[in-house]
Amino acid sequence: MKIQVSKISEEEGLRVHHQFAEHEPELEDQDSKIVGRPVIEALATRDLDEVRLTGGLEATVQIVCARCLGPVEVPIEEDFDLFYVPAADPRLLNEERELAEEDLTVGVYRGDFIDLADVVREQIELTLPMARLCSEDCRGLCVDCGANLNEGGCSCPARGDAIAGLA
Repeated sequence: MKIQVSKISEEEGLRVHHQFAEHEPELEDQDSKIVGRPVIEALATRDLDEVRLTGGLEATVQIVCARCLGPVEVPIEEDFDLFYVPAADPRLLNEERELAEEDLTVGVYRGDFIDLADVVREQIELTLPMARLCSEDCRGLCVDCGANLNEGGCSCPARGDAIAGLA
């Protein structure tokens, strides 16, 4: 879904409630996918061509555990407060400059639209944990036979017990 910037009332703003289709939008990370139907609720306000988008996102994302390679579902409930300017904004035309802290909170839109799928992808990526584990005490896989050590020892002679004991 896209928000048309010119349709946002400067007096009242624009309320948005959108439930995406199953497994949409697709995430760029090959090891992550949306499970179910994400929901975004937001209020878009506009001052000339500058847009502020505040609201919340609810989704469930399936990631891959970095140790055992098992699937892990992560619930996402995230509030956001985003600020957008048009891509042709003169503040963004400098060829090279040092980023200020305020630049990190400003997004750009092209044409007359802000794509909510991009907002969902960005918020999910920012919310997912850096250490993607099924649990803190995940024992991972045996380096020799590939057995999932969370499900018991492995069949490697003498190594299985040693590896299982490392956890």
